[in-house]
Amino acid sequence: MSIRPDATTGNAAEEVFLGFLDSPADDEPVAHYRWLHEHAPVFTTSAGMVVLSRYDDVDLILRHRALGRGDESVQHLTDLPPQLVEPVMALWKRTMVFANPPLHTRMRRPVAAAFTPRHVAELRARIVGRIERLLDELTGASEVDWVRGFASPLGTGVVGDMLGVPETDRPELARLSPESMKVFDPMTATTDLPAAAEAVIDMADYFGDLVDDRRRDPGQDVVSRLAGALDAGSLERIEVVAASANLLNAGSDTLVNLLSNAMYALLTNPDQLDALTDLPPSLLPLAVEELARWDPPLNLNPRTALEPCTVAGIDLLPGQIVIGVQGAANRDPGHYTDPDRLDLTRDEGPSLSFGGGVHYCLGAHLGRLVLGEVLRVLVATGTTVAPAGTARRRPGHNLRGFQYLPVTLAR
Repeated sequence: MSIRPDATTGNAAEEVFLGFLDSPADDEPVAHYRWLHEHAPVFTTSAGMVVLSRYDDVDLILRHRALGRGDESVQHLTDLPPQLVEPVMALWKRTMVFANPPLHTRMRRPVAAAFTPRHVAELRARIVGRIERLLDELTGASEVDWVRGFASPLGTGVVGDMLGVPETDRPELARLSPESMKVFDPMTATTDLPAAAEAVIDMADYFGDLVDDRRRDPGQDVVSRLAGALDAGSLERIEVVAASANLLNAGSDTLVNLLSNAMYALLTNPDQLDALTDLPPSLLPLAVEELARWDPPLNLNPRTALEPCTVAGIDLLPGQIVIGVQGAANRDPGHYTDPDRLDLTRDEGPSLSFGGGVHYCLGAHLGRLVLGEVLRVLVATGTTVAPAGTARRRPGHNLRGFQYLPVTLAR
C-alpha cells in the first residue's frame, strides 16, 4: 500500500491516521507510519487530540508525570445501555491499567511481586514443558492454526497456572478474553460493543467467584495473594476482581498476539527464520526484542493531560488527549537503522511495545521469557515452521493480532 503525500496539513495527517485505523485488518500500516514520520510526526486532530509517532515523543508521554489515564480509552462506550456501561465503567476505574498514582501504586504493589524477573524465571521449567508438549502434539499435522492450536493454549496455560485458574475453566476464559478486550479498542464497531461488554461482566463474575473460593481456601497462586490483600484491607474486592481479569487478559490476549505476530514476522521474513537456527543463545534476547518491535500487540497508547504541560512543542491543557502510536514509534527512522527491516541481531535498545513509565507492562518479563523459550525450543528440537495458507488478522489496528495463522510443523 502506498500513500500519496499531497499535503502536510493537520487535516491530511488526520486522514492518514484515521485511514490506517479504518483500513481492513489485513492491510499493514507501515506505509502510514512512513507518511507520518516524513510529513506529520506531531499533529493535532480536529477534535483536539495530539498524535505522536516519533520514538522519543512517544517514550516521553509514557513517562511524563503530568500525563496519566483519563476517559480516553472508554469515550466510545457512552452509547451502551446503562445496564452494560455502568458495570464496565465501575470495573475499568478500579483497574491498575487505567488508574493513576496513588491509586495505581496501591493496586500494583500486591501484583508486582509475581512478575519480577526472578519470580518469572522460576516458572521457566513449567513454561518449557508446555511448549514442548504443544509442539509434540502439533508436529506432523497437515495444517495447524498457530493461534488456536499453539499461542492461545500456551498463553492461557501459563497465566492460568500463575493465577490458579482450574484447567477446565480456561477454554471459556480464552474465548471471553479477546472478546472483552474489544471494549478498550475505540475502533470496535458499535454493533460489537454490547457483546464485548457482556464478556467483561462475565469475566468479572467468574473472578469474583474465584476470589471468594481463594479467601476460603488460599493457595500459592496470584489470585490467592490478591485475596490476601483484600482480607488485609490493602485492596477492595472490585480491585481484586479487576486485577485478576486484567492479568488473565495479558495471557489470553496480549501474549497470544505477541506470539502470533512474532511467528508471522518470521514466516514473512524467511531469511530471518533461517537465521534463527544459527543464532547464538546470547543473542536470543535481541531476537525477542526485535520481534516485539516489529509488530507490537498494542499499537496505540493514549494519555490524558492531568495538568498543564508541554509535549513535542505543543502546550496541553488538562483533559486534552495525547495518542502515542507505539507501532509507528517502533519504526522511527530517527531511532532505528533501516527500521522496516527485520533483523534478529538488532541491538538498538528496547522497543516501546511494552509501554513505559508507571504503566509499563507488568507482564513484560513474562512475555519476553515465553517468546524466547518458544524460539529456543523450536531450534533445540529441530522443529521447522512453514506457512500453510493465508493468514487472517483480527479486526482493528489497535489490538494487533491474528484470528487465523495456518502453519505446518515438521522435524
